[in-house]
Formats: sequence, structure tokens, C-alpha cells
Amino acid sequence: MLFRPLTSVVMFLAVAAAPALVCAQGGPAWADEFDGTTLDPANWDVMVGNGTDYGLPAGWGNNELEYYTGRTENLFVSGGYLHIVARQEAYAGSDYTSARIRTLNRQEFLYGRIEARMKIPSTTGIWPAFWMLPTNSPYGGWAASGEIDIMESVNVADTIYGTIHYGGNWPANAHSGGTLNNGTNFGDAFHVYAIEWEPDSLRWFVDGALYHVESSADWYSTAAPENPRAPFDTPFHILFNVAVGGNFPGGPNGGSVFPQEMLVDWVRVYPYETTQAPFFGTPQVIPGVIEAEDFDSGPDGEAYHDCDSANQGGAYRPASGVDIEACSEGGYNLGWMCAGEWTEYTVDVASAGLYRLDVRVASESTGGTLRVLFDGADKADVVNVPITGGWQSWTTASAVLDLDAGTQIMTFLNTSSSTAQYNVNSFTFTALDPHDLDQDGDVDLADFALLGGCLAGPNVSTPPAGCPQALFDVSDLDGDADMDLQDYANFQRGSLAIP
Repeated sequence: MLFRPLTSVVMFLAVAAAPALVCAQGGPAWADEFDGTTLDPANWDVMVGNGTDYGLPAGWGNNELEYYTGRTENLFVSGGYLHIVARQEAYAGSDYTSARIRTLNRQEFLYGRIEARMKIPSTTGIWPAFWMLPTNSPYGGWAASGEIDIMESVNVADTIYGTIHYGGNWPANAHSGGTLNNGTNFGDAFHVYAIEWEPDSLRWFVDGALYHVESSADWYSTAAPENPRAPFDTPFHILFNVAVGGNFPGGPNGGSVFPQEMLVDWVRVYPYETTQAPFFGTPQVIPGVIEAEDFDSGPDGEAYHDCDSANQGGAYRPASGVDIEACSEGGYNLGWMCAGEWTEYTVDVASAGLYRLDVRVASESTGGTLRVLFDGADKADVVNVPITGGWQSWTTASAVLDLDAGTQIMTFLNTSSSTAQYNVNSFTFTALDPHDLDQDGDVDLADFALLGGCLAGPNVSTPPAGCPQALFDVSDLDGDADMDLQDYANFQRGSLAIP
């Protein structure tokens, strides 16, 4: 709805068939049926003026000609409909009046099916819109934080536009979208206009027929280049308005007819059925580096658990409840992990065997502990997080894990006491040679010495003092759960000829 010239609209043909809906098939999570006699203030904020009171240039940033009011001449509820009426009249320095309403700070939505049944106006110079803007603009000013246009029409209502705006702050903004032009004058009757909004896609419908799709590969925000879902991964609110004139339709002419009215029968929002899924769409690969902030998509309790419901760092994935902040090592980190918090990652382990896990951690004053589980099973001892003297003073905590091959759910769990907190930046998995006991990349006499140091007798089932459990485990080369002389023999035969 902002700063979009007519010549820059991207044109697409209608898509013939819609995919199966992912959104919930039950009742709406929120709706306004406009069955009363007044606009519900719990749902709607009435915007007034020419835009300057909202930080926009006069004309709402688009050189529009109307002055928005809350008068019953322009805005009312009657007969089961919301009425927005654009009139040609001198008022507050403008030649036209109309109305614009929004759900800002009242009703906000992240993902789902958003739809309205409407009858739109049709004449030269008219511009009705059903659209969405971000509530908190976490990625910056328009359009770095995004805009979703569910339905726009200009002039004679023979074309419906569905558009998204994204990129950088104006004028470094971008947009893309599609149109439906099938010979219908959409001003002649009611039609249902809808989007289905998911983490990686937006789909536009008219009367249940899909006509355009955008994916996260198509959009971006310059404020979060590492996040493929930005800026459409944060709560948005709904707007209805009827503009007169402006950059997109141009102005009315001698053939224009006023008043013009938009009728809204109802607006409904159906929840998105969230299920845990890999953040990038496919499992992350082990061996390799997993950035801690790239935990699976899904709700709290399914893909993660955080002590509070808000992203206190406000970065990268602002709609998530996990605290994420910019990291001094580059990218982002999980911040202020408190006891009982966890994140999950769908991973694909290339081959079974031993891996060293290096976790980049920082803790200002408390330190803590963590565990890493695969499909719910412990694969290593508790990993200790040391005190590093600062939230961005990073060090590495390590463990050795014996992993199975294949796709699994990796769970990072903070097992610290209730007063301990730390930050986590990344998990690096390196495949190990089981004979390289000191993990220096070479199998040599130093490894043989370590093996001998962990033997306290001919048959040992628990690690002796001074022998870490992880080293003891990988030194059990025959896998019989005992450290014994047979392991010496296996070590010598497998990797090292003793002089």
C-alpha cells in the first residue's frame, strides 16, 4: 500500500490448482463478523488525517488525495457489514474523504489463513485495500520489516493484486507479487480474498482459487541477511482502507463516480498448524557446524522451550520466544540460557561413529552445564560451561559422542542450576578416528600412552582417577564395556606398529 508506482507491478497468470491447505481446518482463531451496530474498539483502531500524524508525508506517502475520518459519513457498521465510504467533498484541506482502520496493538498474527469477504468499489481513481503491516518493525523502517497486500484493486475493479514488500528501508525497498484478471469486474459482487501465510511461503486466493505464490527464496530483509524467513517471520496486523488517487491508480477524472463504498461482510483468521520442521527445510548435516540460532521451526514446547515468551535479544528470529542476539564472533547466538531451556535441531548424521562436539559458550559470572541428546538419548557426559567473564567472551566446551547414522532430533538442554546462565553460539561436530585418543589429528605413541594411562588393571569397567569418561569410552576399542589388554592389542593392530 506504500510507495508503489503502477509501472512496477509484477504480472503473473493465475495458477490452476491449489495445493492441500496446511492451515487448520477448524474454526477461526479470530474473526469480526460485523454483526453489531458499531465498530469494536477491541479489534480496530481508526486512523485519521492525511498521514502526517503517523510520520508519513501528506498523502500517506503515496500522494493520495483523501483525508481519513472516523465520521459515520465515511465509516460505520450496519446490516452485517463494515462500510467504508469514499466521498468527494472539501474537508480539512482535502477534496476527498474516506476511512482507514487497523488492528494494531489489538489483534496481531503470525502465519495462518487470513481472509475477508468483500465487495469493492470500482471507478477511476479509487484504490481499496485489505493488507497487513508488521507490528513492531524489528528489521527497520518500511519496507525492511515487510508489508503483505492481500487484496488491492485500482480504478475499474477488473484486476486483483497480491503483493509483498521487503528488502531495505525506502528507497532501497523491493516488491514482488501477482495479479488475477479473468474478465470479472470484482466490484459487481462479493468475493473472498485470502492469503495462506507459512514460514516459507505466501499464497494468494480469490474465492478459493490460488492465483499466486511467493516463497522465502523470493524475499529478504537487508537487516537480517542470514535469516531466509525475514521479514515475514514476525507478527503483523490487518488494515482496511479505501484511498482516492495516489501513485498507483492516478487521480479521479470527469468520469469518476462518487461516493464509492467498500463493504466487508467478515474478516477471519485461521491458525497455522505448526509442526516441528528443520529451519532450512532439510536436516542439518553432521559432521559440520550447526549455528545455535538455527533450531527447528515450531512452537514453544515442540521445537524449543524458553523461560519467557519473548525474544529478549530481538534479533534474527524476533517472533520466536528464544532469546537471540548479535554475536561478537559473527552472526547470532542464543542468549542468557536459563535452567531447563532447550532447543532442538533435525540433523542427518553421515555415518555412525565417534565425534568430537565443540560448543562455543560464554558466561559472565555463573558458568553452567549442558547436555546434548539424540532422539532423547544421552550421548555424552554433562558438559561443563566455564565462567568466561563476559557474555561475549567465548570459549569452547567439548565432549566425545558415539552417534548412530541417519536423521535424528538433536536436543540441546541447559541442565544448570536455577541461578546459572550462559550464551551458546554454535555446535561443531568433527568425526574422530577411534585410535586418535588425544584428538590431535595423528595416531602416534602419545595415544598409546593415553591408553595405558587409563588402564588400572587387567579388566576395568569404570574409568580410574585421572581418566576422563569420554577418553575411557573411546579407549574401549573392542566395545565390551571393559578397558583391558585386548584393547592394547586392537590399538596396535589397527593403527600403530610399536617399535
